[in-house]
Amino acid sequence: MKTKQITIGAVLIAVNIVLSYVAKLPTPTGFVSLVEAGIFIGGWHFGPKMGLAVGGLTGFLLDLFAGYPQWMFFSLIIHGLEGWIIGHFNVKKAVSVRIIGNLCGSFTMIFGYWLAGSFLLWITGGTKMSIQTAMLAGLTDVPANIMQVLVGFIVALLVSVPLRKWIR
Repeated sequence: MKTKQITIGAVLIAVNIVLSYVAKLPTPTGFVSLVEAGIFIGGWHFGPKMGLAVGGLTGFLLDLFAGYPQWMFFSLIIHGLEGWIIGHFNVKKAVSVRIIGNLCGSFTMIFGYWLAGSFLLWITGGTKMSIQTAMLAGLTDVPANIMQVLVGFIVALLVSVPLRKWIR
């Protein structure tokens, strides 16, 4: 059973990378990738370890392939933590706890990327930009990150029903 789960996890990571890199969905805040859908699916169906692996490795590798090395380690930590939280709160828990877990995981992604973006803006702005200005400028990405989480959640819900029959 462990080999089957590792194999499914590797396939999930590979499919998540391909779909996130190739398929961009248009939203009112711009185009979003499907990376969150894979993270939700990994956490929901396989628990915190798989959520951590799918989230962290997918985020890291997407940034590597896309040519954003400054984001790779941030994505590894942020998406990995998001997947772990989602998986931790969704393993055989009450519906209310699952909802809280999904919200906490989503907030981790939104807040984490806001902090990471603010930090990168601040260090690349040199002495001309204060940390307060960088944090304010980092808020511009928050609506797009919220939309990415919402789209990922909806896609994960739609895919999870038929996927559940295949992975069990």
